[in-house]
Amino acid sequence: MAKVRLENIVKRFGNVVAVNNINLEIRDKEFVVLLGPSGCGKTTTLRIIAGLEYPDEGRVYIDDRDVTDLEPKDRDIAMVFQNYALYPHMTVFDNIAFPLMIKRKKLGLTKEDIRKKVYEIAKLLKIEDLLKRKPGQLSGGQQQRVALARALIRRPKVWLMDEPLSNLDALLRLEMRAELKRLQKRLGITTVYVTHDQAEALSMADRIAVMNKGRIVQVGTPEEIYLKPKHVFVGTFIGSPPMNIVKCVVMVENNKYYLDCPGFRREIPKTLTKIVRENMKIILGIRPEFVEVSKKPLPDSIKAKILVVEPQGSEAILNLDINPEGEETLIKVKTRVTERFSSGEIIYLKPDWTRIAIFDYETGKALE
Repeated sequence: MAKVRLENIVKRFGNVVAVNNINLEIRDKEFVVLLGPSGCGKTTTLRIIAGLEYPDEGRVYIDDRDVTDLEPKDRDIAMVFQNYALYPHMTVFDNIAFPLMIKRKKLGLTKEDIRKKVYEIAKLLKIEDLLKRKPGQLSGGQQQRVALARALIRRPKVWLMDEPLSNLDALLRLEMRAELKRLQKRLGITTVYVTHDQAEALSMADRIAVMNKGRIVQVGTPEEIYLKPKHVFVGTFIGSPPMNIVKCVVMVENNKYYLDCPGFRREIPKTLTKIVRENMKIILGIRPEFVEVSKKPLPDSIKAKILVVEPQGSEAILNLDINPEGEETLIKVKTRVTERFSSGEIIYLKPDWTRIAIFDYETGKALE
């Protein structure tokens, strides 16, 4: 298939810099997700790959070929949009066949060739019994499958998807996530997928490029992004609930370094003393699931007051104040629903200190 490379891509809309010096390489047959909040530049980046937007600076390469100045039709890409963009007056068969029909002479295809290809891709997507219907007679999930079939029938080098599941209900989204991943692996098509849904990104991607304010903040596998965020934005954007953060100050007493945090104090491991200094402000982060919860004091535990209990089926999320005797400092932890907790109760927390992330207060970057 193909690999995609973006070099120093910049895109401006008036005084607004939508994409700010992006460099990214997507490997052959890889499924890469561009993840970020609304307005971070992820869709603009996808449209630049597609040729629907022209970068003000930088170059786009597909299979080491510079395609920056080529029209979308000459890039051998296929794009699936958020709103499906099906032709309402055409049948499902004609919608799927359309990309081949307009290039029939160029591709040297007969009508019978096209019919076979349509039935082949329709069977793959389990919509062969819908070919005579029109889009208005289909459910949202069926329309999505038709849009996918139309994009795939040419077997493009690169498959681009712009939040294709956002219009589906929650259960159907779960089903389509697995279906898309299965299709992509089976067909071996290099795929770039845009979403603001971190659950989609974590479950589908080979690698995730997390974007914020027009820049790529971190690129890595789902595990790397989740467990080893390189910026406080990544830690707090990904996860449900997201990473807890607490602002602390480095203190030195008797040649020992401590983290002075709201509600607790903790000696800093020697491995970190080389990269911190006295009175330095840092941000301490930990995932909610890496905190042990007890109704009785534990060694080196942190006292906390329960503010709200959120039942989540098999587990519950506790909203806590870890500084009940001072300025309110909020965090969230997860616990089994079989353990009974109530608002106003005092409990004790023991973080897994091997899972702690420490970020520079000024830059937000992780301290290695």
